[in-house]
Amino acid sequence: MSWVLFSVLAALIWSISSIIDKFVLSKWVRNPNVPVIFTSVIGLIGALFIYLLHGFSPLSYLNIGLAFISGASFIISCILYFKAVQIEEISRVVPMFYLSPLFVMIMAAIFLGEVFGPLKYLGIFLLVIGAIIISSKNLKMRFGKAFWLMITCSLLGAAGTVITKYLLNFADFWTIFSYTRIGTVFALIPIFYLDFPDLISTIKKHGKKVVGVISFNTSLNLVGVLFITIALSMGFVTLVNALSSVQPFFVLLFTVILSRFYPRILKEEIGKSTILIKVIAIILMFVGAILISQ
Repeated sequence: MSWVLFSVLAALIWSISSIIDKFVLSKWVRNPNVPVIFTSVIGLIGALFIYLLHGFSPLSYLNIGLAFISGASFIISCILYFKAVQIEEISRVVPMFYLSPLFVMIMAAIFLGEVFGPLKYLGIFLLVIGAIIISSKNLKMRFGKAFWLMITCSLLGAAGTVITKYLLNFADFWTIFSYTRIGTVFALIPIFYLDFPDLISTIKKHGKKVVGVISFNTSLNLVGVLFITIALSMGFVTLVNALSSVQPFFVLLFTVILSRFYPRILKEEIGKSTILIKVIAIILMFVGAILISQ
């Protein structure tokens, strides 16, 4: 059950990263594509180090191309998410991230032949429902541009995850992780060209501090990606992806702690009725996690 451990660790790391993202975007960075540029550049540096220290397993040109597509889909999904946030309330946008496990479930059944018993599918649905509830302040979603951006975002994220699982049949997780990080660069070329002035402006305005924090957070995020890649090498993509949906639980936990003890970093008011709803969501998620890990 090592895949369970790495899936949960990835969710834990991503929850910390998302809170730092929120702080950075609210305090220092106006253009959300700036952190995305850091993500791609540091990922490329990480891939180079892995090549020098570990080397890459041999892959066909077709599979290398698929790895690049998987990496590019990750960056494009990030950009679509930030675009959606710019035109719609974040409380309406974030829950739609957690439609991705449903798309993964369908794609994995079609392309990888992953089919399970009814209890595991019940567990997946409980995790998804719990994740949507716990990450939402307003469950109403308008069927406008932001909605379709998030649907596309979730589909691309799901496709990239399923491709990664497929590729892990041909090479070790170090190789697949590295090639997918290289793939992010191809998707980022137009973004880098368009947003380079904002990147320079942000660095000039805030100096080494913003570079250090964003670089640290990006590295943290990539550790989460590595952990989920390791989990995918061990377990079914449907179950690994569903279990990583426990991320909102950790986000809620850290948000409550920071709001209580470090309000200067993050402050959110959470009423008693909201806490009750979140507790119900947490129970659903834990039951779902138990069902899929059996």
